[in-house]
Amino acid sequence: MASGKLTFISVGNKFRTQLKTLMDKLKSTGTNFVRCIKPNSKMVDHLFEGAQILSQLQCAGMHSVLDLMQQGYPSRTQFADLYNMYKRYLPAELARLDPRLFCKALFKALGLNENDFKFGLTKVFFRPGKFAEFDQIMKSDPENLAILIKKVKRWLICSRWRKAQWCALSVIKLKNKILYRRAMLIKIQKTVKMWVCVRKYRPRFKGIQKIKTLRSQLTMMGQIVSQLKKDKSSSEKQVQAVAQSIEKVIQQIKTTRVTRQEIDKAYSGLVANINQTLNDLQKKLKQQKNKEEEERLRKIQEEMERERKKKEEEERKRREEEEETARRGGTKKVADGNGGKKKERRGGKETARRG
Repeated sequence: MASGKLTFISVGNKFRTQLKTLMDKLKSTGTNFVRCIKPNSKMVDHLFEGAQILSQLQCAGMHSVLDLMQQGYPSRTQFADLYNMYKRYLPAELARLDPRLFCKALFKALGLNENDFKFGLTKVFFRPGKFAEFDQIMKSDPENLAILIKKVKRWLICSRWRKAQWCALSVIKLKNKILYRRAMLIKIQKTVKMWVCVRKYRPRFKGIQKIKTLRSQLTMMGQIVSQLKKDKSSSEKQVQAVAQSIEKVIQQIKTTRVTRQEIDKAYSGLVANINQTLNDLQKKLKQQKNKEEEERLRKIQEEMERERKKKEEEERKRREEEEETARRGGTKKVADGNGGKKKERRGGKETARRG
């Protein structure tokens, strides 16, 4: 009711609470469960029916459990129990060992096969019949126990030496791992810094390369300017202004931090300026060529006109000469005609006389 709401206890919550309480109580008491079987069908005491009991055990799975325990590690005991059981047979330097280390040293010293026992977290597990052999060895005569103590001491020394070697190797591996990680850390830092630099400077580098390609247009404009004959100085100044604008943009990209959009904008402006200048120069060159062509055509026309006049003059002179020649030829014919008529008259008179 502290929050102002009614608390509702459902059946599921109630069952879970009761089950948790029961489990806590069972864990605190260390309860063992016992499987019960029915000894006979007559329900009387001191009467066992073997077949019925065996059938109940088989149905309950006890036979399988016993086979599993027989094949596994049926005998088990706590480390502390073994330590308290046998520490009075050992000297003080071995009796003060940790219970787990004590059991391990003891088993190794006895030369037990590692397949006959296994270590757990708090217990040691034995194969069938191996715990009895171990107990018989421990309770043997004092001479055998003295030899066993020497074996335990030797195993402890060897174990500590192996542990020292393992620790040294572990330190070397740790050192190598630290060096490797340091190298990899430097490599990662280098890669990250390189990526940051590429991300930061790549647009500028690409922009400078793209702008430098515009210098080829300057060469073309220079060739056009070299062909001009009029306004050549002003055209050269225009080309120099374009070249200075290109160098100015490149220097600005190198010295200041500009974005990709600003670089693209500057590039577009340069392209527009270069195209405009190139168009102007080409227009001037075209006008110059047109004027030169007109001048050439005019000269050709004048030459043709002179040739035509010359021919007309020659034709006129030729005609005059022909007319003069014709007049002279006509006078001679007239004279020849008069002479012929006189001869005819004389011939007529002579004929008449002869007649």
